[in-house]
Amino acid sequence: MNEKKLVQNFKSYINVSSSKEEKNGTIQEVKPKLLTGELVTGVAHNVVMLTPLSERDHGRLGSVFVTNYKLSFVPLERSQQDECSQRNHLLGPHDVPLLAVGAVWLTDGGPVRRRRLMPCGDMPGKVKGLQIICKNMKVITFSFTTAPMHSGRKIALSLMHHAFPKRHHLLFAFEYHEPYYPTLPSELNMFQRPGDWKRELERCECPHWRITCINGTSDAFMLTAGETLIVPNSVLDYNLVESARHFRSGRVPVWVWGRPEGAALLRSGELLPTEQAPTAESVLLEQIRRSHPKLTPPQVLYLCGNSFTTTGSNANILPPLSSLQASFKKLMDLCTPTKLSGFWRRSPSKSRWETLKRFYRHDINVFWVQDAQYHSVLESSKWLRHVATCLALADEAAHHLARNVTVVLQEGEGVDYSAVVSSLTQLLLEPHWRTLVGFQSLVQKEWLALGHPFCDRLPCRYGLPSPGNPKETREQSPGQVAPVFLLFLDCTWQLTRQFPASFQFTETYLTTLWDCTHNQIFDTFLFNCSRDRELAYTNKKNQQSFVPVWDWGEQFSEQDKALFYNPLYAMSAKPSNVTPNRSSIISSPNKQAVELPRLEPCTSVAGTELWSQCYERWLLPLDVPHAGDVQYHVFHYAVLKEIQQLNEKLNSLSIFSNRQSLGGSSASGAEGPGDRTAVSRFYPFSRSRGPAAPALDAMQLSAIDAASLLDSLSLLNAPD
Repeated sequence: MNEKKLVQNFKSYINVSSSKEEKNGTIQEVKPKLLTGELVTGVAHNVVMLTPLSERDHGRLGSVFVTNYKLSFVPLERSQQDECSQRNHLLGPHDVPLLAVGAVWLTDGGPVRRRRLMPCGDMPGKVKGLQIICKNMKVITFSFTTAPMHSGRKIALSLMHHAFPKRHHLLFAFEYHEPYYPTLPSELNMFQRPGDWKRELERCECPHWRITCINGTSDAFMLTAGETLIVPNSVLDYNLVESARHFRSGRVPVWVWGRPEGAALLRSGELLPTEQAPTAESVLLEQIRRSHPKLTPPQVLYLCGNSFTTTGSNANILPPLSSLQASFKKLMDLCTPTKLSGFWRRSPSKSRWETLKRFYRHDINVFWVQDAQYHSVLESSKWLRHVATCLALADEAAHHLARNVTVVLQEGEGVDYSAVVSSLTQLLLEPHWRTLVGFQSLVQKEWLALGHPFCDRLPCRYGLPSPGNPKETREQSPGQVAPVFLLFLDCTWQLTRQFPASFQFTETYLTTLWDCTHNQIFDTFLFNCSRDRELAYTNKKNQQSFVPVWDWGEQFSEQDKALFYNPLYAMSAKPSNVTPNRSSIISSPNKQAVELPRLEPCTSVAGTELWSQCYERWLLPLDVPHAGDVQYHVFHYAVLKEIQQLNEKLNSLSIFSNRQSLGGSSASGAEGPGDRTAVSRFYPFSRSRGPAAPALDAMQLSAIDAASLLDSLSLLNAPD
């Protein structure tokens, strides 16, 4: 019997590396790494993943898989550039969680977009290529011209079905069966039970406020918040229920932070347009005034303007959520180009500028065209203007609180901008929130316990219904979608840039946290409120607890977690700075309260910068070596490593022998700061790990508990 040799008749013009199996006429099949409960729903072999910002002539050959958790590309041949410096235990180098998929475009097999695919929309009979725009601004382009017939259509159908679920129980978090053993730090306050709020109230030493659990009973009036609220001692639960009828979503002013001297920070929703609404607000404000030992009237900040007057009490007004989403869309278009260059021909009847404008309007996704208009496009997006406004409002609130004046933040339903400004205000006032555990507790309190609707605000989730109403169908209106949490992270990054030694965490931590908001394994950012989370847990099949995102050991190794810690904070921190003694600030009830020290940021638009690591890390032309602020971190890590080596030498010697040999200790094999490791601008998100990364990993790992380096035998504390 004659055997027919398989011959490849199709000639591809894509410059991809060919494996030995492909040269022999066979197709090599690879398999993705699957988690417990993860199932493959679509597969396509012999697919080309185009190199970002390239034309048709560069790419890698491999297989594309769509599972109930992620979109995965597995190349036929491994390369050094397959690994990032940050390695995730749950995701491979070319994996994307399905909830991170923002938009899917049809292409002709190259980087040019043809038509956007919509959920429940029609699918063409033949799909030559797909381009996926991720919510973290990563762009992935696949070409199916070399794949078997109908492979592209199968991948597109599977991707559109699983990336945009319409029920919570369809998320992979409900199918993930891996046993979870919590390793959360004991200092982390989850703000899930009344005891957690009591602990916070005692930590702040605010005796004029009380805890009420009426919101967890049948008389609940704030359905999107937790069961525990903190209100003035003089306010009865009955009065809260009556007053809630005059506030949007029942959001009466509730306590979130306070000073022992009496000032407090509260969050509230806007008043409803009723005749009794101003009276109800005045009664509650009077009760808040009585909660101050000096009966100081509170200062109300209308974040989005006063609904009863033409102007607010402050000049800084935040835009509607629809305007914020439009601003973010322009920013995303700027940071997600699909082509490196383009060609245009000038018409004889038109000037060069008119032709360039026409070309720019139709080829907005060309990198070099965007680069020529970079600052004007960034300015037109108004994103940095919104960031500066949030910082200005937080600075104003911190200014009043530092002078022992109570502040009430009033906005919409009290779940969006009030969470941003309240969190930033506490970061400016108290060093506890600037630690890694403190910042995570702050997010739990301001964003989760008080009910920020993550499910509605994060784009392209298409209105997941409440877990308690599985038959409910609710489309996500455009006015609800807005990256409010990203706005807060961006503002936090601006503070870390202006005060580099005041925060224990780094921008790598903030960028990683934003990526994790789209990872459906973790329940932290999946629901609108705690009630939805509890209902989802009761409906979960395996009855296992959800995994919180704060357990970073589920994703990263100790070396990767070391990147979350700021070496400058370790070198400047003292025990009194991390956990201040509040009782030492209080002198006497009869004396005037001392002004609370705080951070005073620059709140002008000129003082803000674009968060390049978060928004531009996937643009390869910008990821140049020896550039970016990461070079300063590398230098500081090297300094910490040298300090650690000198401390070890000091521990092995006596004080007298140390004074004699101190001059030659730095030459005993320790790596000096001048010999710092060379990394690229967007490290650790750079695609190539490089040979120098292990040496830097060792420096970072030694800096995890870097505060302990400055002990009594440290060079900085040694006697003269």
